[in-house]
Amino acid sequence: MVPVGMAEVSSCVVTVKEGEAVKKGDQIGYFQFGGSTHCLVFRKGVISQFAAERHSQGVNGANSANVEVNSLLAVVS
Repeated sequence: MVPVGMAEVSSCVVTVKEGEAVKKGDQIGYFQFGGSTHCLVFRKGVISQFAAERHSQGVNGANSANVEVNSLLAVVS
């Protein structure tokens, strides 16, 4: 996972330690002051299926979809 702080973010605080087990919904960290986003990066072949149907057109014709918090994003093989 790559936490990405936008212009208004002063710092990214990670609250878990390397090797610590986490489960869906657990806090792993937070951004201080402002908006935020995340970029999940996986090596080729890890994702076997994406859960969200991409149906709307985003910026420059890119596919995009609104995904609710804590919803399934993809299936990992």
